Amino acid sequence: MLFCTTLVLVSTIKAQTIKVEIEPNHSTIGFVVKIAKGVTRVTGKFTDFAMQMDYVDEDITKSSVTFTIQAQSINTGINQRDEHLRSADFFEVEKYPEISFKSTAIRKAGNGFEMEGDFSMHGVTKHVVIPFELTGSERTPSASIRWSLNREDYGINYEHSSMKHFLSKEIAVEIDFWTRKSKIQDN
Repeated sequence: MLFCTTLVLVSTIKAQTIKVEIEPNHSTIGFVVKIAKGVTRVTGKFTDFAMQMDYVDEDITKSSVTFTIQAQSINTGINQRDEHLRSADFFEVEKYPEISFKSTAIRKAGNGFEMEGDFSMHGVTKHVVIPFELTGSERTPSASIRWSLNREDYGINYEHSSMKHFLSKEIAVEIDFWTRKSKIQDN
């Protein structure tokens, strides 16, 4: 009898929506771009970003995610290159200070998941599908994202003057994030 009562109580517990945010000290938003027709590559990251997630612990597909990256925080380790990336040739950070994503759906896909939503960069918004894997626990979701985008789809059309196709159109995006419960929770 006690077992049946416990089973009924457990089955009636409602899934909880938990507000989580990114733990910036243990998260990275990075990118890789091939240079000189694949002879070499440049890696970089953004150092100023935020993510909010309404995480449904019983069913992640009912969750929602938004993230914002401050474009001026781009860092490739070379100041002169970073300043060029902030200029009108690339991110034009004075005019387009943020890169953002807002999910419209999350679903199971093979062994992982995918987020569908609106990705905005350089004044252009595209509806995209971003694959991801969960890497953390159910109480503190963490994820790994490996995705690519075509920079020209977002109006970043820079061409190096000395070599045609010097800079690859495809940019590999590598995001690893760890979350923590948000300090601001709905009551």
